[in-house]
Amino acid sequence: MVSLSLNGIWKVDYISCDSSIVKILSNDFVPEGWIDAFVPEDIHTTLKRMGIIKGHYFGKNVKQEQWIEENDWVYYKEFYVKGDFRKDKVYLKFDGLDTFCDIYLNGVKIGHCENMFVSFSFDVTDKLFYGQRNVLIIRFYSPVKYVNNKNTYGLFSTTSYDRLFARKAQMNYSWDFCGRCVSLGIWKSVYLEAYDHNYINNYYIYTKKIDNNDAQLGLEVDLNEKIEALDNYSLSVKILKDGREIYEYTGNYDDFKKLQIDIKNAQLWWPRPYGKPNLYDFQLDLLKEGAVVDSKRQKFGIRVVEIIQESQNDGISFIFQVNGKRLFVRGANWVPINVVYTEITDEEYERYISYAVEGNISMLRVWGGGIYESDKFFELCDREGIMVFNDFMLACGVYPQDEEFLSNVYKEAVYNILRLRNYTSLVLWSGNNENDEAYGWGMMTYSFFNDKISRDVIKRAVGKYDPHRYYLPSSPCSPFVDAKGGDNPKSPYQGDMHIYITSMDPKSVMYYKKIKTFKPRFMSEFGFICLPEKDTFYKFNFLKKELDIEHILSSVPEADKCIKSGSDFDDMIYRTQLYCSYALKYWIEYFRTLKWTCAGCLYWKFNDPIADNNDGMLYPTLMSTVDFYKMPKMSYYYTKRAFEDLILVCDEVKDGYNIYSCSELDYDIEGQLKILHLDFMGNVIDREVINCLISKDSAKKLHELRFNTLSIRDKYNEYIKIIFESTKCVVENRYFFVDIYEFYKLKFKQANLGILDIHIKGDEIYITLKTDIYVRNIRLNILDVDVLYEDNYFDMDAMTEKTLKLKIKNIDYNKLLSKLLYIDGENIKRVTYNLSKLF
Repeated sequence: MVSLSLNGIWKVDYISCDSSIVKILSNDFVPEGWIDAFVPEDIHTTLKRMGIIKGHYFGKNVKQEQWIEENDWVYYKEFYVKGDFRKDKVYLKFDGLDTFCDIYLNGVKIGHCENMFVSFSFDVTDKLFYGQRNVLIIRFYSPVKYVNNKNTYGLFSTTSYDRLFARKAQMNYSWDFCGRCVSLGIWKSVYLEAYDHNYINNYYIYTKKIDNNDAQLGLEVDLNEKIEALDNYSLSVKILKDGREIYEYTGNYDDFKKLQIDIKNAQLWWPRPYGKPNLYDFQLDLLKEGAVVDSKRQKFGIRVVEIIQESQNDGISFIFQVNGKRLFVRGANWVPINVVYTEITDEEYERYISYAVEGNISMLRVWGGGIYESDKFFELCDREGIMVFNDFMLACGVYPQDEEFLSNVYKEAVYNILRLRNYTSLVLWSGNNENDEAYGWGMMTYSFFNDKISRDVIKRAVGKYDPHRYYLPSSPCSPFVDAKGGDNPKSPYQGDMHIYITSMDPKSVMYYKKIKTFKPRFMSEFGFICLPEKDTFYKFNFLKKELDIEHILSSVPEADKCIKSGSDFDDMIYRTQLYCSYALKYWIEYFRTLKWTCAGCLYWKFNDPIADNNDGMLYPTLMSTVDFYKMPKMSYYYTKRAFEDLILVCDEVKDGYNIYSCSELDYDIEGQLKILHLDFMGNVIDREVINCLISKDSAKKLHELRFNTLSIRDKYNEYIKIIFESTKCVVENRYFFVDIYEFYKLKFKQANLGILDIHIKGDEIYITLKTDIYVRNIRLNILDVDVLYEDNYFDMDAMTEKTLKLKIKNIDYNKLLSKLLYIDGENIKRVTYNLSKLF
C-alpha cells in the first residue's frame, strides 16, 4: 500500500444555498480571492485566523456569526498524482466530513455524505488523472437550511429542532454550557491509498475469561479480499509484554476468523486505583508470500468487565465488576474540550487526563451531545487505568424514526464500534444521553420503550460487533421494564440515574439535601453551578461586562448578603465556587455511605469546552471542576478529597450525625477515631476518642454523634473535626453546624498564615504552612506555570502546620525564577514568595 496525504492548504469560499457550482467544476476555473484553509480545519478556525470572525469572549453576540451556518461552503484542492501511483485499487478516504456535502473529483460527482461521525471511502481507481493535475472539490451545504421544512411531528428537542436531523455534534446548536457554533468543514484527514494486495479491514481483540490469572482471549480478523485470491496470504499475531514475546501464531485467514489465544500468568489491566493498568503490545500482520503487506499495532489490556444486576431489598444493583472485583466507581462526565473540534490538541488531552488521575477519577463518561472521542483520549485512558462509559452521540431529544435516518445511525454506530472496541478502558456503551427522559419532556412519557434507535438499531450494532461489552439503551435508564421503577428512566431502584436538585434554599422543592430521599443504584449525572477560576474569568470577561445577578440569586439563596452587584466579580466567583464545592462534597459523601446499594457516582462535569456564552446564560464553563482554560476550580479539590480511597463522613440525621468510614482499600485498619468539637480560635469544647476498626472495601458506621451531647455555644464560630489515626494513615474531615446558605455568617477572624519552610527538589516544591487560627480555603497558585498541587482550597485548624507538594510539569527553571508563589484564603491577607529565593 502507498498513500498520499491531501491535508494542508485548500482554498475555500462561501456561496448562497441556491447557487450553482457548474463554473467552479469547469477545467478552467481558478479560485482567485478564496481564502486558505489548513485542512483538517473547521471553517470557524479558518475565518478566525483571517480576522473575519472574532474569538471567544464574554458578551460576544454569537448571532453575528450565524451567517456561517446559513451559507454553503466550497472547498477546492488541486494536487498532482504520479504515474506510478496507480495500483489495482485506489481509494480516496475522508476520516471526517462535517456534515452535508457533495464530493467532486475532476469535475465528476463521486459521492455524498451526511454524517460527521463516520469515515468515507471512494474507489477512484479509474477517476484519477495519473501523472497529471487533479482537482478535488467539496460542497458543504448549510447544515440548517439543508434540513429546512423537515417534519417535526412526534419529535422533541430541548434546544432547536434542526439538530435532530443532523448527524453531527448536538451541542454546537447551543447547550446550557455553550453558545451556538454550528461546525462545518473537513475536520479530519483526507488522503489517497493505493493497493495491489488485500488488506486488513478490522480486528477484534477481547478477553473471554480469566481463570487463576490465566487468560483466554479471542481474536477475530476481517480482511478485504476483493483484490485477489487468498491462496498466497497468511496472518501472524504476536503479543508482547515489556518487549518480550509471550505469544505468536501464524495461520491462514480461516484460522483468524475466530482465534483463541491463551496467556499464562496474565498481568491484568486494573482501573485506577485498584491495581496497575498493565498493557500488552498487540501486533497483527498480513503476509503475502511471506512478506508483510499490511499490519496493525495497538496496546491492549487483559480484563473482564461485568455489570452485576442482582436483586436487593428495594431494587436491583448496578455494580461494575472488573476481574472479579466489585468496585465503587468514582468519576465524572466528560465533554469535548472545544466546540471547534479541530482546535483540540493531543497536549490538551494529556493535561486533562493528568488532572483526572490526580483528581482520583476512575471513570469518565463520554457524554452523548458531543463527539466520539479521539484515539488519543482512549490511549491515555488505557494507559492511566481510567474506565470509559461511552454514550452514542444523541442527546436530550426524540429523534426521527424513519428508515433513512435509522440507516444513517446504524452506519455511525458500526463505524465507531469498530474504531473503539479494542480499547481496554471502554467498559460500557450507552445508546444516548437522556433520550428516554426526553420522551417525557415531550409529553410522550412511555413511548421511549418503542424508540427504534436505542432499542433496535444501536442495540443490534453493539450485539453484532461488540458482544462482549455491556449495552445500556440510554443514560439514565431502568433496563428491567417489569421490575420496580422500570417505567421511569431515572428510577433510583435500578440502572443509572441523573438528577439535579440544586437549590441551597431549605424551603425549595429543589433543596440539594433532598438527595437523601433517594438511594440511587448508580448516579451517572449530578452537579451544581459555579463560576470559573479568577484568572479564567477575567481573561474571558476582559471587557468586564456585568453578569445578570438574578442568575446567581436563583441558584444561591442569600447570595445578596455577600454579592453586592453583577460587577462584584471576586466575591461572586468565590461564593459560587464555595457553594458548588460543598454541595458536591455532600452528595459524593452520601453516595459513598450507601455502598453497595449505590455503586458509583459520576459528577457533572469534569471539563468544559472553550465556547461562547448563550443569551440568557449566566456564564460558560459553569458546572465543570476544571474550567475551559484548564484551571482546576475549588470543586476539583473538594471532589478529589471526597474520592480518596479512605474517607470519614459525618452523615446528617435528624438529631445529629452518623459517622462512617468509606473504604476502597483491600485491607482492614485498626486505629482511633477522634471526634473534636472546636471553635475557630482552636479551643477544644468537646472531645471523644474511640478505638475502632475500619473494614476493607466497605461503608461502615463507626459512631453516632448526637447534638444533645454537644455543648454548642455559637454555631457560627464552631465546627466538628473527625480524625482517624493509625500506624498506616491519618484521615480527617470537617463539618460546620450551619448549612451552605448561612456560610456567609461564619465568624472567621483574620488569620496569620505564614510559610514555615519551602524548598525545591528536582521538579517538586515542598512548602510548610503554619497558622495561628482557623483558615478557610487556602489556595496556592503560580500564575502561568503548569503545576499539580497535592492539595488546594483546603482548611487549616488553629495552631497547626501543613506540608504539601507542588509538582512542576515541564519545568523551566528560568521561567520559575521570575515567578511569585501566592497564597490566598477567605480570612487571610495574600502571602507571596519570590521563587528566585529557592535557587
